[in-house]
This record gives sequence, structure tokens and C-alpha cells, in this order.
Amino acid sequence: MKRNVGETEKTVRLLGGLVFVGMSMATVAFGESLGADIQGLVATATLLVAAVLLASAGAQTCPANYVLGRDTYGGDRSEDDA
Repeated sequence: MKRNVGETEKTVRLLGGLVFVGMSMATVAFGESLGADIQGLVATATLLVAAVLLASAGAQTCPANYVLGRDTYGGDRSEDDA
């Protein structure tokens, strides 16, 4: 898949991913009042969002951008996989 995530978007995705990792950790550490089932669900969901953001930042590819026709990548296209 061609790269479609530019440097600014990559930075935002990295920071957002780190925020969601922190939210997941905070939910595990301080979320007892939610109950065990809800606490686990919230921690898992926020960790999944973090994983998607961090993976798409690392690969500089986002399927949602592709579907929406967005391309913020301004780098050398010769590095893209065919």
C-alpha cells in the first residue's frame, strides 16, 4: 500500500497513540470504581486505538485515508511498495 500519512499527521498519530496508552494504563491503575468487566473493556479498547494509531504512524499508511482519498504524504514515492 502506498504511503499516505505525512510528517505532521505522523506526529499527531504518535502523540495520540501515546495518550491512549497512558489512558489504558490509568484505567488499569485507577479504574476499580468502574467494575472489573468495564475496566477491562475500556483498557482493551483504548489499547487497541493506541495500537492502530502507532502502527499507522510507523507505516505511514492509513486505510481510512485511502478510502477517503486523503494523502498528506509529501515524500519520495520511489520508496513506496508496489
